[in-house]
Amino acid sequence: MPCARGCCATQAEHYRSLHIADPARKQMRKVTTDVHDHHKVDVTERWDGQDVTVKPDPIKIKAEELRRDK
Repeated sequence: MPCARGCCATQAEHYRSLHIADPARKQMRKVTTDVHDHHKVDVTERWDGQDVTVKPDPIKIKAEELRRDK
């Protein structure tokens, strides 16, 4: 609600200032991606909660290092 008790001149103005939930709220999603040094974090915000996914960067090992370890 954008206003508090007594902020509007009339009760009718107060009711006009109220916002009802959008019927398409289930389709509303906001996805943000934070890129860090060694991983990425995806945050999906929905009307009923949020999902967080952490994706590590792939590990790359050079063939020379593999030969030395054997």
